[in-house]
Amino acid sequence: MRKIVNKPDLKLFLFYGLVLIPTFFLCCSRNNGVAFFFVLVAMLLTSVIEIPIYGFRTKKPGYSALEAACIGDFYGVPISEEMQADNGRTYKTQVTLNVGGFIIPLLFSVYLLLNYSTLLLEISLAILLMALFSYMLLEVKAGVGIVIPSYVGVFAIPLALILAPEVQAEAQAGNTAIAGLIFILAIFGILLGLLITVATLSREEVGSAFFNLGGIGSFQPIYLISILALLIGTVP
Repeated sequence: MRKIVNKPDLKLFLFYGLVLIPTFFLCCSRNNGVAFFFVLVAMLLTSVIEIPIYGFRTKKPGYSALEAACIGDFYGVPISEEMQADNGRTYKTQVTLNVGGFIIPLLFSVYLLLNYSTLLLEISLAILLMALFSYMLLEVKAGVGIVIPSYVGVFAIPLALILAPEVQAEAQAGNTAIAGLIFILAIFGILLGLLITVATLSREEVGSAFFNLGGIGSFQPIYLISILALLIGTVP
């Protein structure tokens, strides 16, 4: 069964760790985005921690033992164990918030938002568009939870440039303001899409034992756009 502290995907963990090494030296050499970098480190290190918030019942998928094993191996979740854990045809589904993929980026986004008080209308529109993109592209995968494509966060980059020309001008001068704006749009948009999905999920639909918001199925797009935002704001 999945736990509050999960085992990390070692290959993915190592990959992001290696990406952060040259990113750190780039931030130090430019004397730019160092605080942003340490937020990314905290996100990666705490991505294994889940905080449960509430539970409900959802239907179990009709997977065969082989299908459950294959899907479980692909997504790194113990679907076979979870299907056998509860008696009957339903899961005791737990909704959890991932510390590194939900709580930390959300808090940092709120902090960054204080620097964009003159762009609240543009930011609100862009967040709604990002939430729409996320909601349309995500998938509720039976036994796994909510799965979002890794490229979803990239939509925040053109939105930031189109809806905030003032910040675009700053980015051309190498200012990290554009990095913060991209981060805000991507994080709020993706997380809002996740919350809408969970809130509108029918209990009659085939579900999962866990819905890890910001965790399994959604951490990767959140972390990828966070790294891209930092690099865009750091490189002149």
